[in-house]
Amino acid sequence: MEIANKLEIHYYLANDEHSMNALVRNKCEAELLAIFKEVCATFDIDLPVETLAYREGGLKEIWKFLGENGVQIQTILAIFTLVLTIASIVLSRIPLSDVEKDQREKELAELSIEEKRLSIEEKRLAIQKLKKEMTSGEVAPETIELGAKAAAQNLKIHARKSNFYRLLDQYPKVTGIAFSQLGQDNTPVSNERFVPRADFKKHILLTNDLLVESIEGAMVEIISPVLKGGNYHWKGVYQGKPINFVMTDAEFKNSVLRKEVSFQHGSSIECVLQVSRKLDEFGEVVVTGYSVPTVIQKVDGDLKFETTQGRRYRAHRKFKEAQIDLFTAAVRAKEL
Repeated sequence: MEIANKLEIHYYLANDEHSMNALVRNKCEAELLAIFKEVCATFDIDLPVETLAYREGGLKEIWKFLGENGVQIQTILAIFTLVLTIASIVLSRIPLSDVEKDQREKELAELSIEEKRLSIEEKRLAIQKLKKEMTSGEVAPETIELGAKAAAQNLKIHARKSNFYRLLDQYPKVTGIAFSQLGQDNTPVSNERFVPRADFKKHILLTNDLLVESIEGAMVEIISPVLKGGNYHWKGVYQGKPINFVMTDAEFKNSVLRKEVSFQHGSSIECVLQVSRKLDEFGEVVVTGYSVPTVIQKVDGDLKFETTQGRRYRAHRKFKEAQIDLFTAAVRAKEL
């Protein structure tokens, strides 16, 4: 891996021009800086960046990365190189192929689940492996892919990258964008990663909606039930926080309307709580709503009243768990 400490962002412009709309370029720079901040945060690295003078050919912008004082220069340069390589991969790699284009939203949605699977300890061990190889000066291609995968799990990077390419897609003067790693003498140390204008849309998220998170056995204290028909929101408290939710369990809702179920101070429901979420423009996960498709039981202090749909729900869950156990046993038997 050749040493690099600069990144060149090359905007290819129509008609061999060398100028861009200042507002568009500044917005693009803001998104790129946010992406690099998140790439560095993934590896617990602080790399201040300076902008060098622009160069023509459409328009070339060079960022120079600065290391912390007291760190050996070779280690600093190795960190530069790895981060720049990973950032270039993240910025230029199309999320999924054209054939799988309709699955990109699902891919984004599942990232939030994947992030939870990657524990703090696993991240720490991955970072240690990366830094050890960087210090030795021998970074394996698999390590770079590991770094790119770790960065790709960052939802903020996905949102910012989408913002970046949306800005370019709306500005017809840009015919392509490329990223190159440069050495200390400003010479390229790797091949330019070029993204043609035709591929901009492939990097833009078609939706910022995440998978609905389904929480089984959630305990919600009822503050204000809805005692009449219509799509009104119930009010409750979940994990100490007030929430408004839609009661979509028709059986339970009708039981309340028929006054077969009543509530008192401290009444709660054990339920399946669905949480709708999306990414905002900064890549932060924002809750957009709550709903309750199944009430398992109503709880009044020590008294618990299981619902009919609750019994069906528990029976169905046991059936699924039994199927999984049988499948696991079959796989193990086959392995033996």
